[in-house]
Amino acid sequence: MGSAKGKQRKTAMSDQKNHVEPSPRESTGRWSEIKHFSPREFTCNCDGLCDHEDVISGELVAKLEKIRELTGMPIKVLSGARCERHNRKVGGRMRSSHIPKDNVSHGADIRCPDPEFRFAFLAAALPIFNRIGIGRDFIHVDDDPHLPVNQVWVYDPSSLADQMETP
Repeated sequence: MGSAKGKQRKTAMSDQKNHVEPSPRESTGRWSEIKHFSPREFTCNCDGLCDHEDVISGELVAKLEKIRELTGMPIKVLSGARCERHNRKVGGRMRSSHIPKDNVSHGADIRCPDPEFRFAFLAAALPIFNRIGIGRDFIHVDDDPHLPVNQVWVYDPSSLADQMETP
């Protein structure tokens, strides 16, 4: 983005990790600026039993787009917005960032196919996201302003041990 408006947006994103933007749908033309993701990737996976379509945080999508551009690696979204029923079904927490608050969902789970992807994704995500969870085959990122910031956690440390190579 070479325009002054584009530079202002990048500066605002880097300076305000907790700033909440509307969903890409609510930001006029926002999805047209996103090259590597579609609204469907962030829709609740409950087979249409809820109305959580296009409620994902525009800022979260822009951050994932930036990581995609930095790493040059495809990013597969496993889970975006979730209704409470689907969140319970998949074992999500009651205060999950996937559940929309004020009609905006702030969390996404990203497929992590191998340790090289995990390393590249985390190296790019740590300066951008202030909440990251690491699972055996996924990485959770969110920008939920309702939850504690500057957090990194592991979902099940023992499940990562078999993926680690020792010299």
